[in-house]
Order: sequence, then C-alpha cells, then structure tokens
Amino acid sequence: MTASGEGSLLVLNLGSATLKAARFDGFGLGTERPGRPQRIEIALDQFSGDPRALLAQATDALGFAATPAWVGHRIVHGGDAEAARILDAGEIDRLHALASLAPMHQPPALALVESAAKLWPHAVQCGAYDTVWHAALPANTRRLPVPQRWDALGVRRYGFHGLAFASAMRLLANQDDGIVRGRVVLAHLGGGSSLCAAQDGCSVDTTMAMTPLDGVPMATRSGSLDPGALFFLLRQEGFTVDSLEQALYHECGMRGISGQSGDMRELLASDSPAAELAREVFALRVAQGIAGMATRLSGIDDLVFSGGIGANAADVRSSIVKYLAWLGMQLDHDANHREATRLDAPASLIRIWRVEVDEESEIATACAHLVTSGP
Repeated sequence: MTASGEGSLLVLNLGSATLKAARFDGFGLGTERPGRPQRIEIALDQFSGDPRALLAQATDALGFAATPAWVGHRIVHGGDAEAARILDAGEIDRLHALASLAPMHQPPALALVESAAKLWPHAVQCGAYDTVWHAALPANTRRLPVPQRWDALGVRRYGFHGLAFASAMRLLANQDDGIVRGRVVLAHLGGGSSLCAAQDGCSVDTTMAMTPLDGVPMATRSGSLDPGALFFLLRQEGFTVDSLEQALYHECGMRGISGQSGDMRELLASDSPAAELAREVFALRVAQGIAGMATRLSGIDDLVFSGGIGANAADVRSSIVKYLAWLGMQLDHDANHREATRLDAPASLIRIWRVEVDEESEIATACAHLVTSGP
C-alpha cells in the first residue's frame, strides 16, 4: 500500500449513459464504513469518449481542491476475484483480458482508470467488482452445461450487478436485520437487468451468467436467446461476429421489440401495440425469472425491486407481481404508486420492497476494506 492516513476518496461509478461520482472525506486507514458523501451525476453524451474531460468535470463539481488520495472505480467484470483489488499494472492487464465479456462497460471503465492514474499518479486506484457479490456461488449454479475444457477457459456463471445487490441487502437489513437471513429475491431492473436469489445474506443464484448479455430482456440487450438463432443469423443475414455482438447489445431487448426505444419511460408513455408488447414481454420474463429464483430458494420470503425501472416504474412492478399471484404475492396499490419502501398488501404471503440502491457507498466500503487489510 502506497498511501496512508486520512484523505479524500473519489468514487467513479461509470454506467452506459451516465457517470455517478461521489466524494468521501476523512477516508483512510482505520475507516470501516465511509460517511455521507457529496454526489453528482453526469450525462456521458457530451464527452465523446474523453475520460480526462469527464474527470475534470467530476472533480470540479465535487470541489476537489487537491488530488484525491484514493480513487474507487466500479468495474463490471472482475472474473474470479473474490474482493476489491488495487488497480496496479498487472491487475489492469487482467481486466483488459476480460473486456470482451463486458464490451459495453469494461473498456470505458478501464480508460477512466488509466486517465485517473495519469492525472493523479500518487493516488491509489481501487477496483470494486460487480462479480464479487457472486464469488461464492454453489457449484451447481456456477457450472454451465459445457465440457470441462470450456469451464477451464472460464465459461461459467459469474453474475453481475453485485454492488447494487449488496446495497439492496444492506438497505433491507436496516429495516430488519433478520430479513437478510431468509429467502430473498433481488430484482435489479434498469437499462441492464438481472435477478438474484440470496439466502443467509449470500448470493446462491442469478440470471446473468458469463456476460451481462444473459438473463432477462433489457433495454437494448437481448437477454437469453436460443443459441441456434445466433447460428441462423450468422449464416442467413451475413453477420460477422462483431456485428452480431453489436446488435445483441444495442439493437435487441425492448428496443428491438418496440422498434422505437429501450427506455421504459418512453414505452410506458406510448400507446403503440409494439411498445405494449415490449412491456408485456419484459414483465413476463422478469416474473418467470423471479419464480426461478424462488425455486432455487425452495420458496421466497422477500422480493426487492431496485434500479431505474424497479424503483421508479409502479406500473411495471404491478405487471410483474400479477404474474406471481399464485405464490400468494400481492401489492398494496396505494403504497406501490406512492413509491413507498414496503409495497405488499396485508394479505400478501411475501413481503415486497422498493429500494434505491447506493452503489457509490458500496464501492467506498469495498475500498475501505481494501485499505484496512493492507497489501
């Protein structure tokens, strides 16, 4: 470890459309959980891929008069890492090797890491990985139905959205610490969406596997598809591997079904039959995914909605829960539409929650553990 003592931590949570940044002061050795931060959110469309300009705006907006002592980054794919890590040259090389498994997120995040290292050479760069939350998945969840030699290459279930899931569980524990020891299904629904089954506070299953392209349909990502359909497209439509990858990440999902947008806000405002179909497909597949996670848990005690859609789209939550009425799940209509934290009706056999996750604090906490554990 090259830095010690108190200082400021800059957290950079780079998404596909925005950068969420936060400043935590009084950060350093002995920090267990960082305090309340200053926060900003910056739209990426004005930066044209210039990470130095993005860093300059973030630090100016957060009032950094001096170099941050620590910089914490959200990294989507951490591979087999079981904890946050210092982003030295060797670790950055390892993460670059994983970039093809998260092409929407990994390359721009690593470009931001490298720009921050050049701008602040004495700051310690820390990586908090979305995959760490799922690092202890059971073998019968981790293993995909492929030959051993493919598994040895890394073709296995990693899972993603781990920082969001960790935050949701922490927020749930604030309501009742006993809840997290039960059977919890976490539904993080946004531009990227995935589900997680958690028991005793640990991930035991999740819908995304080797890449963030898997699982339920998303804004522009396909989610799970018949692999045979991909062979058909390669042969019939003349796709290259790269052009097919581009289409699966950017032209499918709700955008592909609706033909107009992957943004749920626009789809909810539209009365077109294609937009309605996109909403229905999303709700059905998410509900089926929740039922699958409940099967992994042998039941469900709590369902937790988070993410841009999960926390903010009452009509979508309602559509999903209607499919799950057979489980004894019922929403309180008024609580759902006023965006309460607790959403279940009195007769519901399953508690239903809505939380607004705080990934930046989870990144800061991961960095704090890394700092206190030493090299």
